[in-house]
Amino acid sequence: MAAKKKAAKKSAAKKSSAKRSVKRVAKRSTAKRSAKRSAKRKTKSSSRYSVPSVPVSGSGRSSVSTISTTPKSTTSASYSSKAVKSGDSSSNKGIVIAVVLGILILAIAVISRGSDSESTTVTPTPAASESVEPTTEPTTAPLAAHEPPVGIVSIYNATGATVNWKAPAASEGITGYNIELRTNGVGEWRLVATVPATQFKQQITKNDESGWAQVKVSTVYSDGVVAEGKIHGLPGSWS
Repeated sequence: MAAKKKAAKKSAAKKSSAKRSVKRVAKRSTAKRSAKRSAKRKTKSSSRYSVPSVPVSGSGRSSVSTISTTPKSTTSASYSSKAVKSGDSSSNKGIVIAVVLGILILAIAVISRGSDSESTTVTPTPAASESVEPTTEPTTAPLAAHEPPVGIVSIYNATGATVNWKAPAASEGITGYNIELRTNGVGEWRLVATVPATQFKQQITKNDESGWAQVKVSTVYSDGVVAEGKIHGLPGSWS
């Protein structure tokens, strides 16, 4: 009887240990399955929420941040458009002002040219055939003394004669000397030459032997006074 009880106890102990092992195996397998399911769920949930879906209606929104499709405020755009319009209007005003100023400047230039052309007077130039007579008016104040040339003499040469003279003592204001001839001592004196104050001789030409001629040398002063020298005669016709 004791042997049967021990055998029964052993078999009961084996059955309880077998049941425990089965329960442990079952728990492990269920734990593994639950772990696999939770892992699958996690992977599914992570794959689902990696790209958030845009809600069709406004009933519910996910906690994941979504891209907002609402338009921005139009205040900045309107301000920029106003600024552009104001800039365009100011530039247009500047262009109009510049054009008006250019037109005014052109008008002033045309008017000034017309007035200049009207105010200019044309002075006629003397013709080539007109002769300008030398002035005899004095250019300076009257001089203190006036004297004729001295040492007047004519020296014959191959073509005629050379009239020589010397400056007078009153040499202040002398501008030159006049050499004149008169045929046969009658009629008007003919001016042969007017030489500067530094020249003291003049060549005259003999034309023929007929008649005779008078020779006169005079001092010309700056105040218009002409001092006549001594007259001498030469045979023949002279010029």
